[in-house]
Amino acid sequence: MHTEQNPTKYRMYLNYDNDRKVYVFPRLPDKIKVTSKGKTASVDIDRFGEVLHKGKRDAITISFSSFFPAQYGQSYCACMEKEFKSPKKWNAWILKMQAANKPCHFVLAGSPLSLNMYADIISYSATEEGGDVGTISYTLELKEHRKPTVSTHGKKGKGKKARKTTTGKRASNESKKKAYTIKKGDCLWNIAKKYYGKGIQYTKILNANRATLDKAAKRYGYSGCRDGNLIFPGTKITIP
Repeated sequence: MHTEQNPTKYRMYLNYDNDRKVYVFPRLPDKIKVTSKGKTASVDIDRFGEVLHKGKRDAITISFSSFFPAQYGQSYCACMEKEFKSPKKWNAWILKMQAANKPCHFVLAGSPLSLNMYADIISYSATEEGGDVGTISYTLELKEHRKPTVSTHGKKGKGKKARKTTTGKRASNESKKKAYTIKKGDCLWNIAKKYYGKGIQYTKILNANRATLDKAAKRYGYSGCRDGNLIFPGTKITIP
């Protein structure tokens, strides 16, 4: 059996929703510029010779330019063919990430200088040139997303040290699940249409709640929910 091989040891991702939505960059940039604490370092993809300094620093800014090819080619693509997405989809994805209310997850893997952080897209420009119709050239700039940390100090009493607490958690872009109680007359198709705008996406709800729906059906004497065709009022489910 033929197994598709990854064409390069370096891979770059722009993911969302706790990496449930994975986008592998089809073409690695020739150079990535990493800026931290007022110092700028130019990093060659083929020769990762520089590393970021340790200790306190400002948020990292990453910028690079490359292109989304119109056709897949193993000689120049850094993703597998099954992971390849069209320039149109990539352009729409980045615009969606730029407008999202949570940060995206940027990853550069396979190198001594690994980049793995939640980031916000602060600049994106894309062009399509006549000599290569369908291919989109772009420049992208991301900034490390950090949640603010706030320190609070309690009153210092006799023989007691001032208490210091911090707030602020590691950044996350996981979508929150919604709770829903099935009502009389409901069907998964209509519930999916209400939350997703398309009834055909009812399978997402079914797959996330199959055990719960089967359990409810068994209470009424059935062997299971029959792929979501048997649902009962009062059953509490989650909308992923």
